Amino acid sequence: MTTPFEIPFYASHLPCPLPTNAEIENALDITLAYDGRRVVGVGQHFVVKFGVYVNLMEGENMLFVRENTNIPVPRVFALYSHPSTGKNYIVMERIIGQSLLSAWPQITTSDKERALSELRRYFDELRHLPSPGYFGSFGSRPLLDDIFWTKDPDPLVNGPFNSEKDLNEAMIRKYIYNNNPPIRAEYLRKCLPFVFKDHEAVFTHGDLQRKNIMIREKDNQSNEAASLVIIDWEKSGWYPQYWEYCLAVCALRFDDDWPLCIDSFLTPFISESAWIQSLRLELWS
Repeated sequence: MTTPFEIPFYASHLPCPLPTNAEIENALDITLAYDGRRVVGVGQHFVVKFGVYVNLMEGENMLFVRENTNIPVPRVFALYSHPSTGKNYIVMERIIGQSLLSAWPQITTSDKERALSELRRYFDELRHLPSPGYFGSFGSRPLLDDIFWTKDPDPLVNGPFNSEKDLNEAMIRKYIYNNNPPIRAEYLRKCLPFVFKDHEAVFTHGDLQRKNIMIREKDNQSNEAASLVIIDWEKSGWYPQYWEYCLAVCALRFDDDWPLCIDSFLTPFISESAWIQSLRLELWS
């Protein structure tokens, strides 16, 4: 399935009644609020991401991955918008546990190796999802990574793109859109085709950091066999093969051994990552 889900979406099986909007608004934040978005925990069953800038496509991405792979992702219970406030709501399963980021300093070497092996299985499976023939978000919609963002819609920057050449040009246009030097943009336009070429479109999480990998607490009643759950599918879509690795490298902090581990579960793209990191630094420095 590569077509959008029908919105509003409500799951047929719920652990308990969905929270009301009032309950959601009054719930405690579990992450810092940002850009008009909040993520709150409601009771023991629900996490809700909501706000005017929340994109319901994140919930569709989770539904798509859950239906088409064995990768553990939070169950999605509802996707809807509030007509009077314009706020979008993603009601999803609350994963009881801790992030791999917080757990990493305490777990043993053998536990780390098991986690890395598990991640390798997940991302190998993700890469084998059939390509829809374009670079774009689920349902042939624009890519949601910030490098393709413009205030007003511009398909030449936002996508979707029919070729890697078009995607490369979109990054150049974004560079110009951000008021960077035109002569530097022309230089990049000459260079990028030598590095960013012959990559297939593969389904990509798009923000692979340890904070987005949860270690689920063992529960004898849970049907999930795996211990790791991947969260935060906000920027997911069909990107070039190098994208997952490059964005993971951009997020590295080099304060422990994690940077030495990502090659064990992601195919490395060394040259591409150097160019992507340089480009992103120029865009947002």
